[in-house]
Amino acid sequence: MHTPTVLLCGANGFLGRHLHARLRQAGFQVKTASRHGMARIDFRQAISAGHWQEALRDVDAVINTVGVLRDSPNQPMAMIHDAAPRALFDACAQLGIRRVLQISALGVAEGDTLYARSKRAADAHLLQLTAEGRLDGVVLRPSLVFGMDGESTRLFLRLARLPVLPLPKVAIRAQVQPLAVWELAEACIQLLGKSRDNGVLELAGPTALGLGQYIACLRQQLGKARPANVLALPDTLTLAAARIGDALPLSPLFSEALQLLARDNTNQAGHLARLLRRPPCAPSAFIATAREQNI
Repeated sequence: MHTPTVLLCGANGFLGRHLHARLRQAGFQVKTASRHGMARIDFRQAISAGHWQEALRDVDAVINTVGVLRDSPNQPMAMIHDAAPRALFDACAQLGIRRVLQISALGVAEGDTLYARSKRAADAHLLQLTAEGRLDGVVLRPSLVFGMDGESTRLFLRLARLPVLPLPKVAIRAQVQPLAVWELAEACIQLLGKSRDNGVLELAGPTALGLGQYIACLRQQLGKARPANVLALPDTLTLAAARIGDALPLSPLFSEALQLLARDNTNQAGHLARLLRRPPCAPSAFIATAREQNI
């Protein structure tokens, strides 16, 4: 019996690590593509279909999870989010590898940040190849993803432990619909199996929350009896802090992140529940479920 082989791009990243483990558990062979992976690929340079020929040898399906939040000379978004994935998708079409999953992000369809534009361009290319009948491509656009080892989750957990919660006003106004990383990975596995979905699938959890409400939900799960006092930072102070953060690589607040936080990140289509065949994990159960599953 043939064991399907999946080329997983970004296996060392947050989502990639979880996907790698889940794919192996589901019985797939996994071939990792990165500068240090089984297939040596540098997304800053692999911008023609020929770069991908060897990596795609004996591969049945492809999942691309690669993404960065900051543009820099060492991590240029135009290459990492757009040019390299376009080349990957072209190579898949040339080699007859039909199933391709592209992990994008909810909100990039309308956003004007470099992050949104670069992601959207690669998404559009995959969708065009799918419309032409050359691929069976799916663009997954998840809302905010929870995972104990995720960078954003670690930040929110640190904030949840504070007695005073300083948040930009724009982030307080905007809503997110967080989903669990293990369920996003499970949805990907379903899409590699019997699912016939193509096109764009916006994935979101069961509950829409303001960012302050989400952090309060995490705070309650950490056993903090008293709610934190939310301090709404003035827009002028937030913009100044974001500009300073642009020059500080480790700062969690920078202009690109601020623009992403300012937009609602919700969707009520129910695609995640349909793929899971059950209601998704509620944000109020994220930490307990992660601990139970040792995730």
